[in-house]
Amino acid sequence: MSRLCKVSLLLFFFALCGAAVVATHLVRDRTPAPPARELYAVVRQQLLDFRADDFGSAYQHAASGVQQKFSRRQFELMIRRDFFPMTEAAHVEFGALQAQGAAALVQVFLTAPNGSVRGFLYSFTAENNGWKIDGVQPIGPQPARHLPGLHI
Repeated sequence: MSRLCKVSLLLFFFALCGAAVVATHLVRDRTPAPPARELYAVVRQQLLDFRADDFGSAYQHAASGVQQKFSRRQFELMIRRDFFPMTEAAHVEFGALQAQGAAALVQVFLTAPNGSVRGFLYSFTAENNGWKIDGVQPIGPQPARHLPGLHI
């Protein structure tokens, strides 16, 4: 293969990669911002599923990336261990919402039966069948919990 042919093939490959990056960016930006009520409904339904101990239904609200990372059983164990306030929330309120393309963030504040409030930042991604939850992070300082292990 001649040097000119190799250089031409390499330049074609880079041009193809560049076009793919631009096309992906344009497609992501075309995803319309979701109505707030749509995201709120996903959170509310998942919280209702948690309270009803229906982790199979709650798992269906998780994004495909979460479902690839965790089995349904692992998902349940993670929620019970790390996000137990979600399983007992008596009241839910929503804060700021930020959406751009196929991604969205929503502040969620959960009130426990004892009146304590915990804040979480939910991240969403648009998938073929609607908006799915792809992550949840606690907001601000959280109450300490007892961890197993060596105590000195």
